[in-house]
Amino acid sequence: MEIISGYQNKCKDRIAGLKKIWLLKFQPYSRSQIITEGNKLVGFPETFIFEFHSLQNPNANQTMQENEGGKYYNQNISLFFSGSNAGEIEMLQKINTRMLTLDNNGIYRVYGLYNGLQGGTITYETGGAKNSFNGFKIDLTGMEENESYFVDDPFGIGFLNEGFNYYKDFIMYG
Repeated sequence: MEIISGYQNKCKDRIAGLKKIWLLKFQPYSRSQIITEGNKLVGFPETFIFEFHSLQNPNANQTMQENEGGKYYNQNISLFFSGSNAGEIEMLQKINTRMLTLDNNGIYRVYGLYNGLQGGTITYETGGAKNSFNGFKIDLTGMEENESYFVDDPFGIGFLNEGFNYYKDFIMYG
């Protein structure tokens, strides 16, 4: 591979942030069941996904790093939920998930495709003023060989949108 052209400044017409987030329980599918073309996911076994509504606009981050095993991508996201029902949110620490996102530019991506995302730190906040955040924050992190995969039509390749009842459906039966 060689460099055959330069990179010019592009118009600033992109909108930051994520519009929607869905989580799905991580199942260890074989590589033949997850079909990719380059950095695009084009086939996935039928799987129920559940929409999660974060109070603050979440920001998904990916950082390419290198160690003695080669290059890999750290993926992480922080989600903010109201209330403080510890039993429900702590379940996210005990299971691995995958995450589908839709950003404000209409682009879908999948995080934790092959290795999953693990629930990390949970932070509970009561806030100091009436308009302060009162709830909990959970960090989801993962490590993948490749960056998150793009998806043109997630609901046409195997993802089944199940709505929102994450404790009953996602945690118990997902």
